[in-house]
Amino acid sequence: MALLANAGNRGDTLTVMTFNLHAGHEVGLQQMAILIRQYQPDFVALQEVDCRTQRPNCRHQNGRDFVTELAYFSGMQGFFGPAIEFSGGLYGIGLLTRHQFVDMHNIKLPHPTPDMEQRGLLEGKFVLPDGDTIVMACTHLEAFDDISRRAQVEFINQHYARATHPVILAGDLNAPPGDAVIRQLATHWRDCTGNDPTFSVDRPSQKIDYILARPQQSWATIHSQVIPVAMSDHFPVIATIVRQGHN
Repeated sequence: MALLANAGNRGDTLTVMTFNLHAGHEVGLQQMAILIRQYQPDFVALQEVDCRTQRPNCRHQNGRDFVTELAYFSGMQGFFGPAIEFSGGLYGIGLLTRHQFVDMHNIKLPHPTPDMEQRGLLEGKFVLPDGDTIVMACTHLEAFDDISRRAQVEFINQHYARATHPVILAGDLNAPPGDAVIRQLATHWRDCTGNDPTFSVDRPSQKIDYILARPQQSWATIHSQVIPVAMSDHFPVIATIVRQGHN
């Protein structure tokens, strides 16, 4: 999807990927890292990330520290945001980056329905080569409970209403375009991706993985695509975006 012509002359560009790993059930970490290196993103938002777990149905990944290994094999820095203890280890979300970080926060999202899984928001403040600072964040919203998902989106909108730097938010939002929570996000965020389905790999039918940016007027999309690889139950999504009016 090409949305903006000659954007390279209008500001600095960033390439962002979001990738739900499905806990590595389909392929090994080195294969994932090869894909990441191929696209040379500035940032990668990772969901369904394990650290030292022991999964009976995914033995080839047992005991692995996903973020550390992906960072090493892709030549990036890695940050892990654990959400829950799981199967002898930790499970959550992660970020990979090529840029200098200032700070990092792993935030617990609202959890109004106790039977549902605790979800998180991993955010970092990064300094770009030109000296500008941005916030990059990853999340994985609740899949099976609308009440939880709405509360999580309300929290995210309120949290970033106070942001003093541009923000990019990427991840598995577990909601298709037109869903109430996506409409709620659309009042504050620019969706930097198209509408091609991202889930599931076997039967692609809906878009639930997003790359969003705010303030809306500060960002435009040069190009985005769903990457058609069977490395998970989700397709990775990548977007090259530009900060408009930036000198």
